[in-house]
Amino acid sequence: MDPQGTSPLRNLLYRLAKPIAKRLIFQAVHPGPGVRSLYAAAVDAEFLRREFYEWGRRSLVATPMFLSRCAVHGDRIAVDRLPYLAGRCRIEIGSDIRISGEIAIRGTATGEAVLRIGSGVFIGHGTSFNVARRIEIGDFASIGSQTYIADTEGHNHYNPKRPIWEVPPGEADVAEVIIEEGVQISRECMILKGVRIGARSVIGARSVVRSDIPPDSIVMGNPARVVKRMVPVPKEAPEAGASSPGPGQGQGQGQGQ
Repeated sequence: MDPQGTSPLRNLLYRLAKPIAKRLIFQAVHPGPGVRSLYAAAVDAEFLRREFYEWGRRSLVATPMFLSRCAVHGDRIAVDRLPYLAGRCRIEIGSDIRISGEIAIRGTATGEAVLRIGSGVFIGHGTSFNVARRIEIGDFASIGSQTYIADTEGHNHYNPKRPIWEVPPGEADVAEVIIEEGVQISRECMILKGVRIGARSVIGARSVVRSDIPPDSIVMGNPARVVKRMVPVPKEAPEAGASSPGPGQGQGQGQGQ
């Protein structure tokens, strides 16, 4: 045998089997005119079966089981998979919540942690919340998949001779996270302890947010930096078709004097 552990017989069988395997991989039935409609109906039937199964798992299993663990919840909440729940955490959620896929919520052994999610919030698959004190998500925020949000570093840094899981975080290792209303967080971001993200800000994909973000900001990078400031939309926009000030009115009058 050669140094890699293969034998001449094995190499011969591999050379003989490889072209046969390639032909089998691409061997498939191509539906002709007579059976195309049957295959199309089978596709539709499989789609309906899958959607009905997902509806049942979401509406009859995952959502009511998750709501049973919430201290406060509103209406019109859809949870695709039962979240992974560890530790003790008080969960408060509003209405019109959409949780896609499976998320994780990790609390503490003492039960002092609070996770508050406002109304109209979307949370993507794989999002993880590590809560030691308080994480708050404002109304109409959206969180992309695989995002990590934590108000704690998870452990104390000053006990290097003990296993990390035996060293709980101290007061200096915990600081609440506040994500204000309308914030959009892209995929695979990290929101670390003590951060406040201002309203209507946009966080670019894979950003690591370690400090406060002012409202109406676009940020990205590691560490995340403000790359653009957005102009907020006025709360009371003029009605369509409203006439603009004519000569001698408003600003024009002041300029003429």
